[in-house]
Amino acid sequence: MSRALLQLQQVSKHYPGHPPVVALDQVSLDLLGGELVVLLGPSGSGKSTLLNVVGGLDRPTDGSLSFEGLRLDQADDAQLTRYRRDHVGFVFQ
Repeated sequence: MSRALLQLQQVSKHYPGHPPVVALDQVSLDLLGGELVVLLGPSGSGKSTLLNVVGGLDRPTDGSLSFEGLRLDQADDAQLTRYRRDHVGFVFQ
């Protein structure tokens, strides 16, 4: 069995407000190298939030997020910068 390249365990993202917004609620996901993944869902379902968290642009409120063993949820700014530089690409539409 292959080890996950990217692993999310119980990842949540909450935004404060009245009422608070729960953008991600305990998402768990293991992605293997070479896999193709498609995110589908209605507007407001958390797709962009998930991409921002996985891409190192935003931090999860709770849970753990690892890439090749590096805990991104605990990474400092320099580690996140290297991760984004070496492993992440976004095309904004």
